[in-house]
Amino acid sequence: MKPTPPNRIFIVDDHQLVIDGIRSLLADSSLYTLAGFSQYPEEVLQMLDANEVDIMLTDINMPGMTGIELTRLVRKKFAHIKVIAISMHGESAIIKEMVDAGISGYILKNTGKKELLDALEKVLDGGTYFGEAITREILNTLNHRQGEQRLTDREIEIIKLIENERSNKEISEQLFISERTVETHRKNI
Repeated sequence: MKPTPPNRIFIVDDHQLVIDGIRSLLADSSLYTLAGFSQYPEEVLQMLDANEVDIMLTDINMPGMTGIELTRLVRKKFAHIKVIAISMHGESAIIKEMVDAGISGYILKNTGKKELLDALEKVLDGGTYFGEAITREILNTLNHRQGEQRLTDREIEIIKLIENERSNKEISEQLFISERTVETHRKNI
């Protein structure tokens, strides 16, 4: 039986120390290999052209191009590449922009190795991953909506399943709806 090749990770952050830290965290895992890294978002598309990549970890606040803009470009040109945002910013407005741009996950930079590995595993398995602090922020924002349209019972049900780290496929099977319907509910939320 042929061994499964490691998943190829690409890191984008304008701080070399962050890149080195993530590389160090992934170094002892046979599941992942570093496909590349860059401190300059504007050169990433060229680098992705030259390297096979399964998942990109990206900062949001970077000079030259934001992680939001980069994510949109990457998802448009390389639809197969999954994107996880890694940021020190956990505000709901930024989270929403990143979700709209096409991320599959979002974790804060103050997270530990376990959460990073959990996020990679979940996203590579086709799911989505939002760190605990991110999920709390999303729920806080939704709970404090005033004068806005309230969430439907189905949307609340889906939020709870997302909070329990269920993938779109798992949610669709549990609620007996299509994955496309789950995606639509997520966008509405």
